[in-house]
Amino acid sequence: MQAQLSSEAQSTVAWHDFVPRLAAHLAAQWPAMEALLAERYHTFVQLAVEQARKLGLRQPASVGRYVNLCFVWGPSFQERPEYAWAAQHLSDASERPSLAEWASLHQLLQRSLIELQGMAGAKVDAASLRAADARLLDAIEAWAAEPRAGLARVAAAPPLPRAACDLEAVELRVLPAGVAEGGERPAPVAQDYHWQAGGWLRLPRPEPAPLRIDSQHPLPGLISVLAPVAGQGEPCRLQLRARSHASCNGDHHPALSVTGPHDRQRWQGHETRALNWPMVARAPSSRASGPGCLVAEESSPEYYKLELQVCGLRDQGEALGSQHGLIQAWPAAQWWVEIQRPRLAMEQRELITPSHQAQRQSLSRCRVERDGEAQDAQALQAQLDQGLDAACAQALCRLAEAWAQVPALQQPKLEGSLGLLRGSAAFSWGWRLGAEGLAASAWMGLQAQLQLEACLADLEFSAELQLGDARSRLSLRCAGRAELQAQLNRSQAGEPLPALMAQTVSRWRLPLSLSLDPLASETGALLQPVSAPQAALIGELGLRPNSKVGSGWEWYAKLQLEAVSLELLTQDPLMGPSQQTLQLLPAMPLLDWSMA
Repeated sequence: MQAQLSSEAQSTVAWHDFVPRLAAHLAAQWPAMEALLAERYHTFVQLAVEQARKLGLRQPASVGRYVNLCFVWGPSFQERPEYAWAAQHLSDASERPSLAEWASLHQLLQRSLIELQGMAGAKVDAASLRAADARLLDAIEAWAAEPRAGLARVAAAPPLPRAACDLEAVELRVLPAGVAEGGERPAPVAQDYHWQAGGWLRLPRPEPAPLRIDSQHPLPGLISVLAPVAGQGEPCRLQLRARSHASCNGDHHPALSVTGPHDRQRWQGHETRALNWPMVARAPSSRASGPGCLVAEESSPEYYKLELQVCGLRDQGEALGSQHGLIQAWPAAQWWVEIQRPRLAMEQRELITPSHQAQRQSLSRCRVERDGEAQDAQALQAQLDQGLDAACAQALCRLAEAWAQVPALQQPKLEGSLGLLRGSAAFSWGWRLGAEGLAASAWMGLQAQLQLEACLADLEFSAELQLGDARSRLSLRCAGRAELQAQLNRSQAGEPLPALMAQTVSRWRLPLSLSLDPLASETGALLQPVSAPQAALIGELGLRPNSKVGSGWEWYAKLQLEAVSLELLTQDPLMGPSQQTLQLLPAMPLLDWSMA
């Protein structure tokens, strides 16, 4: 609070120092007025300063200019009907930023000069007012520069502009594809992957519409372009064309600077009429095992700071002023991945033992492209053949081992097959620009065609079951399939990607069925099931957000078995009926796999 009061007190002292200086300067500039007012002269100046402050003028130069005009038009001239034009420039000045306040006073002076030129017999001519205004501003700048003067606390720095200097219009555009700097060689035409008429096509990407800036359409705070990563094609070139409304110095303004990750480029004056510069995106820091192992992997943009500077002053009308924006360069690469894996057929069984080894053969055919160029798909294929399929084989081994350990079973055997993620799947993704073009952030586009069997299981657990004198042939079978069919198309930015990707997940519950056939015994005892088992093979497979570090969506699969128990009734001719519960298989996780 004390610091605030001290600041306000110092500001008050500065204004008290300013008023006598202003009065003395204007007395030398308008000696006839001082002679006319005599002892009322200082009161005239003081009241004019107070009037300026009531109008919301905060800068000493603005206040000085207003007081100077009071010497020409009279005290509180803006309140008189014949000077209604002055009131328009001074209205709501208290709500304006500093430069807008200064622009109002500049335009008030320009209008005053026009009025004087049209007045016959005016006591003050336009040339005299222009010269007096220039001398006044020189003096105020000199006062503010004095080390001992408190005026520096309230004066604007650097010196405020005096001549009209503003932009009329600016245009930003991405140079059309095929146009390279200097015309030395054509750049490749950007293309996107599209699913059309039952196949994948690469079609030319529409160029974004130019971004035009004027007094009614200021530069957006955020601009987006699609650009290649360094070393992955010709840089994107962004062109700027500027048309000046007026310039204080044709060699100085407009002034453009573009600050990128490695350097800063500058252009001034006439150079800003038409120019372009290269832009590249940031290399993605992927943590995937290889290309295509993550779907729709996002990356951060590279940032460029654009500053287009002018004085922001017009003799009439609202100024466009300096323009500042942040440009995001998003990776332009478009990806396409195709996976084809042979489907299993029911009854395609094999004997499974605790030491079962799956056949080490390449089942998957994988293709990965980036902008039409083939990428190494070996890592993707290995994740499926040596990762997922090996995990399936281990799951079958666990089942066979658990089945072999049931005490009441003789000659236990497990036959069958288990396949996950079989069929075909294809994805394309990449950053896109929306309907707003350059004037909005980029978004991740995605298309997918899934024709998959998430799971196909055909498992039969068989054995001879003996409880007391009763013997039966026992068979548990789990047979079924879970489909994963989906067509995805994220064609606009507003559609939530998680909701769309939820369609890529399949969940299933494949129940186990029981068959119990009695075998002959000397006592004639029989085993009968009281009820069917309620157990099932449950699982899920699909795409989920990357569970490791980074972005993107990873393939995953989970599989587990519910506990299998039987309620059995023994019918013995001699001992009579008896009932018991037999625990066949415990609940067990079988598989928890992901590709990331």
